[in-house]
Amino acid sequence: MNNAIKIYLSFYNFIAFGLWGWYLFCFFSNGFHLSPNAVAILTLAQGIALLEIFHALLKWVKSPVGSTIAQVSSRILVVVLINIFIQRPEVPEFLFLGIGLISMAWSITEIVRYSFYFLLLWNTPPHWLLWMRYTFFIALYPMGVIGEWLIIIGCLYALGIGVNLYTAFAALLFIAYAYYFPVLYKYMWKQRQLKL
Repeated sequence: MNNAIKIYLSFYNFIAFGLWGWYLFCFFSNGFHLSPNAVAILTLAQGIALLEIFHALLKWVKSPVGSTIAQVSSRILVVVLINIFIQRPEVPEFLFLGIGLISMAWSITEIVRYSFYFLLLWNTPPHWLLWMRYTFFIALYPMGVIGEWLIIIGCLYALGIGVNLYTAFAALLFIAYAYYFPVLYKYMWKQRQLKL
C-alpha cells in the first residue's frame, strides 16, 4: 500500500472513530435519547461509511465488496428511516428501543473497529483490541440487527400496515436480511477463527 493511501485510510479511520465516540457520548449524555445533534452526528458517522464501498472496490482494504455494500446499505436505510420518522408523534415506543439497540451496538462496534484499523495501518494493534474486534460482534451484531428491525417495523407501524409500497419494501428487506445476516455473521466467525 502506498503512503498516500495509508495516510488517507488513517485519516478516514480516525475521523470515523471520533464521530462514533462523539455520537455515543451524545446518546449517553442525553439520557439514552436522540437529540437533534445526535441524529446529525449519527447521520454523518454512518454516511461517511459509503466511502468503504469505494475502499473495497479499489482494493485498498481486504473487505469483500458484496458484504460491504449490504452492510453499509442496510445501515444507511435505517439512518434515513430514523431521520424521516423520529419527529412523528405516532411512532411506536419499540422504534425508540430499536434506536437504543443500534446506538449501543453500532457505536461500540465502530469505535473498536476503526481504532483497530487505524492501529493496524501503523503498527500491530494490542492483543486486547484484536480480541475485542473479533469477539464483541458475537453479541453486538445480532443486537444491531434486532434494533434495525425494530426501527423498520416501527416505521411500518407508523405508516399503517397494509398493502402499500413500504410494506412491500419491508417484505423485501426481510428476505435480504434473512439471507445476508447469516452470511455476514458466518464471515465474522471465520475471521475470528483466523485472527484468534
